[in-house]
Amino acid sequence: MNRPQLWTKNFMIICGINLFTHIVFYSLLATISQYVIGHFGRSQSEAGLAVGIYVIMAVFARLFAGKLVDVLGRKKILMSSAVLFFLAILAHQIATTYTLFLIIRAIHGFAFGFLMTATSAIMADVVPDERRGEGTGYYATAMNIAMAAGPFIGLFLLRVSTFEMFIWVLVFVAFCNVLGIFLNVPTPSRKEKAQLTFSLSDMFEKKAMPISICIFVLALGYSSLLSFLSSYTKEIGNSEVATYFFVVYAAALVVTRPFTGRLFDRFGENKLTYPMLVLVVVGYFVLSQANSGWMILLASALIGIGYGTVQSNYLAIAIKEVMSNRKATATSTFFILMDLAIGVGPYLYGILLGFMSYRSMYSWTVIWFVLAIGAYYILHGQKVSKRNRILN
Repeated sequence: MNRPQLWTKNFMIICGINLFTHIVFYSLLATISQYVIGHFGRSQSEAGLAVGIYVIMAVFARLFAGKLVDVLGRKKILMSSAVLFFLAILAHQIATTYTLFLIIRAIHGFAFGFLMTATSAIMADVVPDERRGEGTGYYATAMNIAMAAGPFIGLFLLRVSTFEMFIWVLVFVAFCNVLGIFLNVPTPSRKEKAQLTFSLSDMFEKKAMPISICIFVLALGYSSLLSFLSSYTKEIGNSEVATYFFVVYAAALVVTRPFTGRLFDRFGENKLTYPMLVLVVVGYFVLSQANSGWMILLASALIGIGYGTVQSNYLAIAIKEVMSNRKATATSTFFILMDLAIGVGPYLYGILLGFMSYRSMYSWTVIWFVLAIGAYYILHGQKVSKRNRILN
């Protein structure tokens, strides 16, 4: 029996948009603090606000984006938010004051929230159900590649050129999102267009909430890497290795992605997710005990395979659990909780670092990920096990 085609024109375009948008996101994430401190002469906390306001506005946008995408149409929201995203990048160059810069960052984050909700909803529509795990995995891999490429591009360009030249490169990258005009996406029916009302159920999909809580728990622990990895490697005398951490992370994930996605579709979520969660625990344990460069890079490979696979598994589950007309709201719910964890995580870890070293913080994070396995079992895993026993 032939499997339905995955690599269609629509799927390749939507993966491309995911890649380009996140290259912009991660390259700015790695450089904005440095720019705000150097250009505007602001403090570390004010530089942090310039980073955080982007995530805050993205989360706020997602509260309404799921409903609007379902009602007004995926492509319409995607193209309008892509244009706003593009213009917001251009506007970074005209920010002559810190306040204006914050406003532009807020608008940019708002556009990002709508753009990613529409993109994920279209991905959910174009991936065949029989290849849900594989397709969602490849889609997530585009974001993981950007996680490695974005900071490298941003830091390299700021080292060899100006911030203005760096922004022009990002303008070109964001312009690639116009590929979305070639997408073939169904438009909403008249009945759907008439239902533009907002309630709590329009902002959050109840059926996707259990697995979204799982990604919140997982991402909360993962946020320790995004904010404090460079400081930790400096503390243990291996600061130069931090530059290659996410490159190895992405490479390990890309190499294993063709196998893990197919395993999800063939054996189900539990048989793949539990081993990958254990891999995350082992990766963080190695990181917490690292005293050499090779141990840090080994940890990056283990965490890359484990966390990257589980993240895409959870997204596939969120989509699989809901009806087709609720896919956008389900993906919105998923990313709201994931972004929220990434946003509040560094603040909570900052509090912990007032009482312990970086090494101790990562040791406690190992225990947190053990609890994440329990959270998955309670919120989703045991339900799947019971369902499988009934079917067998």
